[in-house]
Amino acid sequence: MTSTVDRDLLQWARDAASRGEDLFALLGTDATATESDIRRAFRRRALTAHPDKAGANYDPALYEKLERARDTLLSKEARDVYEAEMRAVMQRKLERERMGEKRRRLVEDLERREEEALKRQKMGVQRQTEIDQEKAAMIARGRAKMEELRRLREEAEVRERLAREKEEREKGLSRSGTETPVPLAVEQGRTQGQKEQMHDASASAPASAADGDDYDARIAELERRLREKQEKKAAKRAQREAKKVGEDSSETPKEAAPELKDTTQPSQPPPAPSRPDSPAAAAPTASEPAQDKETTTTTTTTTTTSTSTSSSSSSSSSSNPPKASERFASTMARLRAAQAKREEEKRRKAEEAARAAAGAA
Repeated sequence: MTSTVDRDLLQWARDAASRGEDLFALLGTDATATESDIRRAFRRRALTAHPDKAGANYDPALYEKLERARDTLLSKEARDVYEAEMRAVMQRKLERERMGEKRRRLVEDLERREEEALKRQKMGVQRQTEIDQEKAAMIARGRAKMEELRRLREEAEVRERLAREKEEREKGLSRSGTETPVPLAVEQGRTQGQKEQMHDASASAPASAADGDDYDARIAELERRLREKQEKKAAKRAQREAKKVGEDSSETPKEAAPELKDTTQPSQPPPAPSRPDSPAAAAPTASEPAQDKETTTTTTTTTTTSTSTSSSSSSSSSSNPPKASERFASTMARLRAAQAKREEEKRRKAEEAARAAAGAA
């Protein structure tokens, strides 16, 4: 298989033959020269054309042509191609000389057009080669640009991920520093006033720990603060009621409370029944019916007064809401129940883990 250098040499030999260049005459020999004759002829010509010998008269194009002629004539394939092309050129030249003037001009014009077409074709190939090279360069630049964009995008993603992880760590640290949230069941059972009290107390209370001792200490602190707030509210409420009572007493005179006859004194016991055989029991005196009537009236009045007093007491007790201490006691009971439930759950999980470890062992 012919190498790239040989193909170039063959193409140069064809071009030289088509131009009618005599390579043998260029080297100073003839067509019957052997390889040794060609080498000696090249050395003789190089004495005047070599850059070291020619000096200021050095012609690089001439020296390159001498080297090409030597290589062409020393290569068997290139020399055969050159000689064949030269014979064809000489044959066309002889035929053209035998032609008439008009036909010769036509042939020369045709050959000129063919040469121009070949030149355009070569220029087109060269232009296409330049275009392909430019496209390859643009593709390489685009690939490098895309690679740079991909690298920048990956770096941006890495920075964003690191920032997000840092923010999550900071949030986790801030959440670990806050207090433990109150259970949902206890939160739902509170009234609005107790919610505000618990919020104010828990806002100033220290952060709770995981163990039960810290939880009990926090509950005790909350109880103390709630008691203080309840005492303050009770004192304020008593002051407002006292002020309101003072205003009512200054506007309306006091009315004397109606006296109830024998309402507070117990009724006298009825007389002991006498024996049937006694004369006093057989015939009651005239004063006994009056005494019985008075005793019945006194008993009825006392019963009515007691009933009205008890009904008013029950209505007043039913109308008054439960006290704050009772609400606080129920809230703390629910808190302790929730704490006991959590401790029971922890103990149950610890026992299950111990049993699992024992089973694995």
